[in-house]
Amino acid sequence: MEAQAKLRPEGLLADPSLSSRTIRKTRTVWFVRMGKGLIFALLSLLAVTMLLPYFFTLSASFKTESEFLLNIYQPWPQEWVTENFQEAVDPYRGRMGFYVRNSAVYAAATLLIQLFINAFAAFAFARLRFPGRDFMFIMVLATMMLPFSVMLIPVYLIVHWMGLAGPTYGALGNMLGVVLPSFASGFGIFMLRQFFLNQSAELEEAALIDGAGWFRVFWTISLPLARPALVALGIFIIVSEWSSFIWPLIVLDNWDLFPITVGLSMYKDLQYDNWTGTFAASVVGTAPLVVVFLILQRQIVGGIQLTGLKG
Repeated sequence: MEAQAKLRPEGLLADPSLSSRTIRKTRTVWFVRMGKGLIFALLSLLAVTMLLPYFFTLSASFKTESEFLLNIYQPWPQEWVTENFQEAVDPYRGRMGFYVRNSAVYAAATLLIQLFINAFAAFAFARLRFPGRDFMFIMVLATMMLPFSVMLIPVYLIVHWMGLAGPTYGALGNMLGVVLPSFASGFGIFMLRQFFLNQSAELEEAALIDGAGWFRVFWTISLPLARPALVALGIFIIVSEWSSFIWPLIVLDNWDLFPITVGLSMYKDLQYDNWTGTFAASVVGTAPLVVVFLILQRQIVGGIQLTGLKG
């Protein structure tokens, strides 16, 4: 106890055997610990604040409608019920299972094709030398500055001209029209380019000296090393496609093809007086994203950390 008291800032001056340098060092250690404690407390408060809406939704989804309306802010239900989830996934009422399946198809198709195209373009901008490369890359970055609302009408006219939107083009055409504008991303190209720039050039030069072409260098060396960045970018693509609402609402006219966002909006309009059912449908719609994040959270953080701003 006496040793601990001496190590506290207020007990340092009481011990004449300690030098001023030791006192300053001990005070610095205490200030650093206090700063880390305050930062941890602040981050914990922010985490609780962000998780509170989802906890409220999850809790309300297990309540009866009468219990929810009687005390909206009660943190947990007195009587746990699962009828709300049964109604949400019912194939003739909520149909959330169909909508989740559609969103999974759209997200998977966009993920595979966009990663493929973005990786090819990013490697070309990072490693190859060709006329107009810098200007083309600036144009790619310029697309990140344009909000989708500005490009909505031109993109729709192009998709409609291609025969991929409207009631007369069939289910496959409409589904392709939903994902086609997302097959490439300026942000994805920029992110992967920064990762390729940070890779060691010695491996690529050694492969080129051994007779490998640029495609083989990309496919066997650069792309496998870019796995952390690809995983992080893949999560961004999945979340973006999963939360897309305006574009599928405009392109699709068939309820069987709606993604979870449009289907949840339609379900809310049909169940305007059933709040707990709407909450249960929201939990069903967001659960896949939560599971994916929990499984790949380390890869997401690692991919972002390894993607520097060099070049």
